[in-house]
Amino acid sequence: MSFFVRIISRFRVPLFLVAGLFFSLVALAQVTLKYRLLTSYMLNADASVNKGRSTLLVFEQADEFRKAFKPDDTGKRPSPVNFTKETAIGIVIPPTSKPPKLSVSRVFVQDSVLTIRYIRLKDTTVINHPLPAAIQPMLLLAIPKQTVLKTRLIENGKVVQTITTRHKDS
Repeated sequence: MSFFVRIISRFRVPLFLVAGLFFSLVALAQVTLKYRLLTSYMLNADASVNKGRSTLLVFEQADEFRKAFKPDDTGKRPSPVNFTKETAIGIVIPPTSKPPKLSVSRVFVQDSVLTIRYIRLKDTTVINHPLPAAIQPMLLLAIPKQTVLKTRLIENGKVVQTITTRHKDS
């Protein structure tokens, strides 16, 4: 028994240091990105979205963004996107008569994969008046431009979509 105790006590410090170094490198490999929510936009009727499930849209050009989203009818000025420095990300949820509450929990890059994590909560408030037709819930955000190979969308801890970045031939 004393043989095992000597081995454990002898290697405890190096194992602790190796484990600490490993976890610090993993934490350093993840770069958390600052994002800002874009407001006063609505989805164009001809935008390409997945029917019946969440859709991730990534826009690096203003023309592509304008094809999918337009300013809404509220009269408020939409949040501008500087496409020379930013990328726009759209998360579109299937239409529903009672929209869920959506919030971005984290946006980060790790190993050339951009990951957008968001939380979707059902709205349980009681409404005494009828709602208009189905509402298209969505989140729009702008992040600093990144060079990534894939973009992954995670809803409530579950991967719902992964898209591969298209490289333009030069």
